[in-house]
Amino acid sequence: MYIYNTLTKKKEIFEPIEYPFVRIYHCGITPYEKSHVGHLRSEIALDVIRRTLRFLGYVDIAISNFTDIDDKIINKAKEEEKIENWHEIPKRNIKYHLEVIKKINNLPFYINPLVTEHIEDIEKFIKDLIRDGYAYFGKYSIYFDVDKFSEYGKLSGNLNKDLWNQEIDLIQDKKHPYDFALWKFKKEGEPYWITSIGEGRPGWHIECSTMSSKYLGIQFDIHSGGQDLIFPHHENEIAQSESRYKVKPWVKYWIHFGYLTVNGQKMSKSLKNIIPADEFINLYGPMSSRFFLISVHYRDPIDLNENSINQAIENYNYITSTIKTVITTLYSLDRTFKLDNEDYVIWKKLLEYEKKFIYAILDDIDTTLSTSILLEATRFINKEVINKKVFTLYYTAYEFYNVVNKIYAVWDDIFYGKKENMEILNNLIELIIEIRNKLRERKDYEISDYIRSRLRNIGIDLIDFKDKSYYRFI
Repeated sequence: MYIYNTLTKKKEIFEPIEYPFVRIYHCGITPYEKSHVGHLRSEIALDVIRRTLRFLGYVDIAISNFTDIDDKIINKAKEEEKIENWHEIPKRNIKYHLEVIKKINNLPFYINPLVTEHIEDIEKFIKDLIRDGYAYFGKYSIYFDVDKFSEYGKLSGNLNKDLWNQEIDLIQDKKHPYDFALWKFKKEGEPYWITSIGEGRPGWHIECSTMSSKYLGIQFDIHSGGQDLIFPHHENEIAQSESRYKVKPWVKYWIHFGYLTVNGQKMSKSLKNIIPADEFINLYGPMSSRFFLISVHYRDPIDLNENSINQAIENYNYITSTIKTVITTLYSLDRTFKLDNEDYVIWKKLLEYEKKFIYAILDDIDTTLSTSILLEATRFINKEVINKKVFTLYYTAYEFYNVVNKIYAVWDDIFYGKKENMEILNNLIELIIEIRNKLRERKDYEISDYIRSRLRNIGIDLIDFKDKSYYRFI
């Protein structure tokens, strides 16, 4: 498998540090408000990567944090006049986030560490940096001395250290304007912790460095997050972590997910176009939403507009209908022991679609390409397989969709539902078709058309082909 590494600016063959284990840290949300559809995109993108790794036989060990103390949370608590009970804000929004992530069928993380439960670990990290000369005390904070890390900027390419928009007193408190806070000293009316390095709370960047390496080791395989985190957050993580642990690279592969816009505009409070995650899911459906967010390459931007969403839903419904038809029919067919020439050509073409789909995924998880292959294959299956009753063709189509679902995880309810129920459903539909065909033989078209109409109303389309009839889900 090839993966694009932000650190090296190129696609690389994926080789974990300790095969077959893949250790992953994903930058989670700061839960000062409800998570939005942009967070869904990031979470689903990583989920597809994790499922691809599992498909290839790796064992992924993935954790994702919640930044449950931060300036934004404090400001929100002041706004709601809940500064004494500020912790209620992240608590309710974490609960919300976990519920919506479950709705879209994401794999759970092994651990969701909270910053507030790792203050002692953060304290030790900062003390080590002070001891080794990488950090120093100011009036307002303890800072990381960026000039002590010679490779600063290697992730983002941002080497212009002078472009910092800060209050004058903060700039005067530092050795250099571009140094960043590791520990912020106590302010009146804000939460704080009593530690050996002073009363206060952790800075943003130190939190992720501490929690990731606590659970995954001083070197691990993948660090992921949105493209907006490359600088300064991930750049600063590298600087402080490689300074403390004396390892390079601290993380082998850096993976970043593309931006999400709404009708071509960035989501923002000022534009009032932020869409909460549950509203998006409830409006379009959990699996339709998942399919839409998967269908664009994880590094590319996604624009939320009615045309693109409706097209994705139409594609999802079309594929879902075909999968249901393939599975319900498959259980009623006798095994094939020999294919005629026409069926042999169809069979080889189905195998070729499966290969193309897998190759697209292996090339930096290119879901834009793999989704187009999926749609092309579905059109082929409807044209060349559905109107036949050949076990080998149906079974090959089934296995193709099974591979797709192992990575997309959009059709779990179909693949992992009770097969006995699917078999009963197929037998029942076949019985109805048999009765309808007898009515047609007697030229009782009024009742046969009535049966066809009623079946269509409940989502089953009967198609008459020469002297036979077959069905598909709609």
